[in-house]
Amino acid sequence: MSASGYAVEQAGAEELADLTRMRLAWSADRGLHATDDAAVEAFGERMRRWWDQQSGHRRAWVARTPGGEAVGMANAAVFERMPKPGIPPSRWAYGANVWVDPGHRRRGVGGLLMQALVEWARAERMVRVVLAPSEISRPLYSAFGFREAADSLLRLEL
Repeated sequence: MSASGYAVEQAGAEELADLTRMRLAWSADRGLHATDDAAVEAFGERMRRWWDQQSGHRRAWVARTPGGEAVGMANAAVFERMPKPGIPPSRWAYGANVWVDPGHRRRGVGGLLMQALVEWARAERMVRVVLAPSEISRPLYSAFGFREAADSLLRLEL
C-alpha cells in the first residue's frame, strides 16, 4: 500500500527497533521520557520481551517514507471467543497504538496504517475491529466506518 510516496508493511521482528523508537517518540508526545541511554536500553529490552510474548496474538504495521524511514505504526491484538455449541468460532481485533511522526501527519499516513489493519482484519475473517480513539483521531476512524459502540461494556480500573 502506498499514497503520497509512503508505504505500509506488516512488521516482523526485524522492525522491532523501529517500533521501539516510535513507541519512545509516542511516549514523549505524552510527557513520558526515557531519561538516559540506560533507560532507553532497558525499554528496548522490555519491548523485545513484549514482542516475543505477543507473537501469534498481535500484528503490527510500519509506515515508511520513500527513503525507508519508519514514520508511523499501528498494531492489533487478536481475541478469540470461547467456543459455544452451534455457534461458529469468531475472532475480533483491538486496534491500538496508531501513531505517526509529527513531521509526517496530515499526509495520509494514518489512513494507510488503518487501511492495512482493516484489510488484514477482513482477510482474517475477524467479526469486528474495536479501538479506543483519542479525540483528535476520531475523524480518521469515522472515515473508515467506525462508530460509537452501544454494547454497555463496563470497566474496572485496577
